[in-house]
Amino acid sequence: MTSCTSAFARAFTYLVITFGCMAMLAAPALAQKPGGTITVGLELDIPGFDPLKVGVFDTAAESAAVLIFDTLTTLDADGQPKGKLAESWTHSDDYKTWTFKLRPGVTFSDGTPLNAQAVAWNNARQKDPANHCRCAFYIQNIIKVDAPDDLTVVYHLRDPSVLMPSLLSLPSSNNVIQSPTAIQKLGDDYNRHPVGSGPFVVKSWTAGDRMVLERNPNYWNKGHPYLDRVVLRPLPDSQSRFASLQSGEADLVWADEFEADNIHRAQKDPSLQVLTYAGSGAAVNAFNTKVAPFDDVRVRRALVMALDRKLMSQALTDGLARPATNPYGDGSWVKCKDDGALPYDPSQAKKLIAEYGKPVKFKMLFTATPRGRANGQVLQQLWKRVGAEMEIEQVDQATIVPRAFTHRFEVTPWRIIDLPDPDPQMFANFHSGSPANLAQYSNPELDKLLEHARDTADQSARIADYCAISRLLNSEATWFWTFQNTYYAMAKAKVQGVPKMFSGVIDVSNAWLE
Repeated sequence: MTSCTSAFARAFTYLVITFGCMAMLAAPALAQKPGGTITVGLELDIPGFDPLKVGVFDTAAESAAVLIFDTLTTLDADGQPKGKLAESWTHSDDYKTWTFKLRPGVTFSDGTPLNAQAVAWNNARQKDPANHCRCAFYIQNIIKVDAPDDLTVVYHLRDPSVLMPSLLSLPSSNNVIQSPTAIQKLGDDYNRHPVGSGPFVVKSWTAGDRMVLERNPNYWNKGHPYLDRVVLRPLPDSQSRFASLQSGEADLVWADEFEADNIHRAQKDPSLQVLTYAGSGAAVNAFNTKVAPFDDVRVRRALVMALDRKLMSQALTDGLARPATNPYGDGSWVKCKDDGALPYDPSQAKKLIAEYGKPVKFKMLFTATPRGRANGQVLQQLWKRVGAEMEIEQVDQATIVPRAFTHRFEVTPWRIIDLPDPDPQMFANFHSGSPANLAQYSNPELDKLLEHARDTADQSARIADYCAISRLLNSEATWFWTFQNTYYAMAKAKVQGVPKMFSGVIDVSNAWLE
C-alpha cells in the first residue's frame, strides 16, 4: 500500500496536494461572522433522504444533504480531494482497494457513533438485492465495504478507480453517511426524519413549503457552522424565486441559464451577486439505435448536422448556454484538440436524409414544462429545415428516467452530470454491457477504450482514450450534445462563503452573513 499523497503526486500532477489526505478544514477567519439565518430558494421540493425510498438525490436534495450529513471527503477550491470524515487514505497498487482512516470521536446527531461499521452498513444496505434500491446501480463497482476496526474503512472494487477519494465527495445518496440506528428505529418514517453528522439538524419540515435546519451544537468541526439556521424553500417557478430574492424573503436562490433575464438583472443590481460555475458534463440526448429511423447512421448524422447550437443558445438562453460538442465540458480535466464533432451543415444533412430515402418521422421526449416545450419547438424547427418531422411528447420529469432505462423512447433527453472522474458515467452510458446504455449501441472498439480508460492511472493515456471515445461517438452520432453544464445561483451581497457549485450543489454549510 502507498500513501495517497505520494501516489497521486506520481500519477497525476494536477492532484498534487500540499497537505495531502491529512488536510483539515480551514479554521475560521476573522471576517467570518457567526450567527444569523439564510433562506435558500431551491428549484424542486425534496421527496426525502432514504435511498431505498428516493433512489438518487437531485441537486435540491444534495444541497440539503450537504448540510445534514457528512461524506468521507470533500473537494477544495481547485476540485482536489481533502479529508472530511476521513483523515487519510491509501490504495493498493491496482487501485482496486482503498483504505480510509476515519476521524475519531464523530457522532450522529442522535448521539450514536459514526464509525467504520456505520459506513459499511450504509453501503451494504443500498447494495442488498432484497432492498431493490435504484441507488445500487451507481455503486456497482463496489464489491463490498469492510470495517476491520472502528476507524478503518476498506473499499473493495471490481474495477480500478484512480480518483476514488474525489468520487466519494459528492453529497449523493450513495456517499452521505446516515445513522443506522435512526433508520432501523424509524423505519418508513426515517425518509422525512433524516439523521446525519453534518453541521445542521432538521428542526421542522413541511412538504412543499420549507425545511428548517438548525445549527448542530455537537458538530465535530469546532467553530462551524457559522449560521444558526438555514431555511430551504422549494420554489419551482423561476420568477417566484427571483421575486423572493428581490423582496428579501430569500437570501440565495438556485438559477440556470434558461432564466437569463433574471441573471442579467441580478448582475446589474449592486445589492445582489451572481454565483456561477462552469462544470464538466453536458446536457445530452440519446437516439434509440434499435428503432427506425435511428438504426441508420445517416439519419442520426443528419439530425446532428442540422443543429445550430449558437442559435439554440441565443433563442433559449439569450446566449448564456455554452454549446457542447463532447461529454466533458470546460470544467473537466479531459481536453480534446479534436473531439470529432460533426459540423453544422444543413445542406449535407438534407443530402443524408435524401440518401436514406424514406420519411424521417419520430417522437422526442421532453419534460412537461414551458422549458421543455421551448426546447422541443427549437429542435423541431431546426430539423424541419432539413426534411425531418419531430413530434414533441411532453411527459412528467419523473417518467423520463424509467422510460429511458427501459428503452421506451425514440429520442430522450439526458444529462452527463459533473463528476471528478468521467469514468463512472462514461462506462455506464456507453459500454455495451451496461444497463444504462440508453442508445443500445454496441461497438468492441468503444468497449475497449472505456475499459482501458478505467484500468490505467496514466492521466495522459486516459485523456487520449476519452478523446478517442468522443470521436467515435460523434462519428456514429448515437448521442448528441447541446449545452455544457453551467451552474448559477443568485444571492444577496451579504451572503459570503458559498464555494464552487460542484455538480450544481449549493453548499451553505460554511456560509456566513457579512
